[in-house]
Amino acid sequence: MSRRIRLDGLQDALRAIGRIPEAARAARAETLTEWADGVQNTAEDRVPRDKGNLWEALDQQVNEHFGRADVGVWDPAELEYAMYVEKGTSKMDDQPYLLPAFNEHRRQVTRTYRAAFRRHMGGGS
Repeated sequence: MSRRIRLDGLQDALRAIGRIPEAARAARAETLTEWADGVQNTAEDRVPRDKGNLWEALDQQVNEHFGRADVGVWDPAELEYAMYVEKGTSKMDDQPYLLPAFNEHRRQVTRTYRAAFRRHMGGGS
């Protein structure tokens, strides 16, 4: 005795499962870029502007392939000064700008990723 089982919506479910890898990739790229922009903007707002061009040296590097975003100073002419400002010296108080910017934007990453993933899967925001 053969029984047939009808599975309504199976094709839709399989199509949705097939969209997961691309939605995850796109959501990750969007999240990395948004996070890096936020951290860079906050660090630029916090960094002292009384001397030098440290705020102009702040930059971001997003590598979507490896799922990595970095914000910092890579200009060799500003790198040493950037550390002195962030950490201070025996003659200069610290004026942290980068670490507080990272901490301020840390919590948003998961929320941003979830919203972007749902959007890319077609579920709205």
